[in-house]
Parts: sequence; C-alpha cells; structure tokens
Amino acid sequence: MTASPSFPASALNNPMSEPTPPADAFTDTTSSPNPPARSFTNRNSSHLARASSNPVTSNPGPHAGSFSGAHHFAIYNPTMIEGNNANEGQAMRLLAENIIVGAEFDSSDHRPSCHPETRLDITHSIRSWMHNLARKYKILWLHGPAGIGKSAILQTIAETASEATTSILGATLFFSRPNSRDDPKCVFITIAYRLAVRYPLYRQYIVGLLTIDPQLVEKSLAKQFETFIVQPFGVEQLLTEHHDTVLILLDGLDECNGDEAQCEIILLIGRFVLQYPTSPLIWLIASRPEPHIRDAFSEGELQRAYGQMRVLVDSDQGRRDVEKYLRDKFADIRKKHRRSIPSSLQQWPS
Repeated sequence: MTASPSFPASALNNPMSEPTPPADAFTDTTSSPNPPARSFTNRNSSHLARASSNPVTSNPGPHAGSFSGAHHFAIYNPTMIEGNNANEGQAMRLLAENIIVGAEFDSSDHRPSCHPETRLDITHSIRSWMHNLARKYKILWLHGPAGIGKSAILQTIAETASEATTSILGATLFFSRPNSRDDPKCVFITIAYRLAVRYPLYRQYIVGLLTIDPQLVEKSLAKQFETFIVQPFGVEQLLTEHHDTVLILLDGLDECNGDEAQCEIILLIGRFVLQYPTSPLIWLIASRPEPHIRDAFSEGELQRAYGQMRVLVDSDQGRRDVEKYLRDKFADIRKKHRRSIPSSLQQWPS
C-alpha cells in the first residue's frame, strides 16, 4: 500500500503555494427560488366564499391585502401560507437544538491560541494551502502527539481567518471528550448549522429540506453527510459560482466518540472531495496519529485526497518558539512584580 505524501511545514512553502486572496465576496448576493412553505388549510371554511362582483374603484387603504381591487373570482376552501421567515426560524432552531454546543472556535469555552510570533512556520504553511486555488489536495491532515499544540494552531488559524475581509472560514468544530463535545451524530448537523448561518444561499436550501422533512436531523451519519454536504455542494454546486473556497476546520477528531465514527467521517469526506473536485469545500483536520486514523486516510484512493503535516515534538523552530514564550512570560512577571525585584539585578532571571 502506497504511503500518502507527507511533508513538513516548510515543504509547503513553494511558489505554487503562495497565498492568493480569495476573490469571492463574504455574503451571497444572489437569491434562489424560495423553499416550499408549509401550508395550513382552514378546514372549517368549506363553504364557497365569493368576492364582490362590483369592481373596487377607490384607492386601496393602507391595510389592503393581495386581493384589493379584484372582482369576478371565487375562493373555495382557502389555504393560508405561512411566511418564509417563520419557516427559516423553525428550521434554524431545529438545527441549533442538535448541534455540538461550545464546539465553535469563538464559543465561550476558552481555548488557547498560539503565543504571538510562534508557530509561524506551520501557520504560514497552512494559510498558503488554504489560499492556493491550485492546491493539490482538498484535505490537510495536521497530526502530532497529545499536548503538542495542534488545537492552539487551529484556533489561531480560525481566529485570523474569521477576521479577514473576504473570509473563507465556513465552519469550525473543536471536539473535546472531557467537555462532552464528542457526539458523532451531531457532527454534520453542527457543520450545516454554521454554514447556514454564514451563507444565505445555503440557508435557503437547508430551510427547504427541513420544512419538508424535519426528521433529517435523526438520520444516520452517512445520510446526513449526503443531505447537508454532498447534495448542496457536490451535486447542486450551490456556492461554486460565488465562493472559490469554503474552509471547514475539524480539531481533535480522535476525541470524537468511537473509532468507527472517526474513520467513517474521514472516509465520507475523502470520497466526497475525490468525487466532486470542483466543490469549494476544503477540510483542515487535526488529530493524534492514531493507527485507525492512519489506516482510514490510507484507504484505497483516499491517499490521493489529502496531504499531511506533522507537528514535531522537537525541532529548531520549536525550541526557538519555546524560548520566546519563556522570555516574554518572564518579562510579564518582571513588569507585574517590579517592586519585588532589586534594581541592582540587571537581568532577571539570570
């Protein structure tokens, strides 16, 4: 079995990977046909209601309805149509009730980001991949042992991407087993919710689906992926004309509940990017290099779907980053406790 291409952070820094600002605007300005609205039939009005046969000659008042001025028509068993705003609110609430709460990068749960001016080699390489429209892979797997700083790196990437004028950040999901953010059944619902909040065109699409079948949120992982990702972004190519890149960021995949679910998520995403190469979705996934996750990424043709970046335990850049962190924090202690440190000490600590 052929190993997937592996490259250090520096290897991504090539002319082909120079950051190219995305040309797409942040908000969709196009509109799509309104999704089907739910109808409510007035079953008590089976009688024939007739409009006046006399035309209305006066100007309609401020409260005139759609039939102002109409004549010579009949309404049988009238049906009242609920407005789209109500449908949208109900659909979005349905999604919100089934997401992984606190998993977004800007949630109230505190997550550390990289210390200023550290991890620059890795973050620069990731951004180069994100903004390179000629990228070879639509999945980038960032892996390393526990505590190496993967979550801080992805938090930093998410924060800076969200601040860009033409942000490509579509959705983020930070798994955490200790904080019960690990339910695989809610993964693609959470992603769909964040995408619906950000992209009006996708929101209209999702509202239409959930108006017809609210039980979509109860379906299997594969069915949810088909409904919320494959159909809109692969088959319908919903955002392709308006967005070159939509970044979906998954951190701590190894903390999602169940090895089988972790592998299924990788396989679903991998097959999707291979089958629909023109989709704007790109995926940044971070995890520990667990054997079953490695095996999933090495499954058949999936080796062609992703690139990987390893966060090393010990490296020249890593040592420089640790030294900078220590010096900056000691400087903070010096400022905060300046009266406790004798002025005769030219350097503290020695």
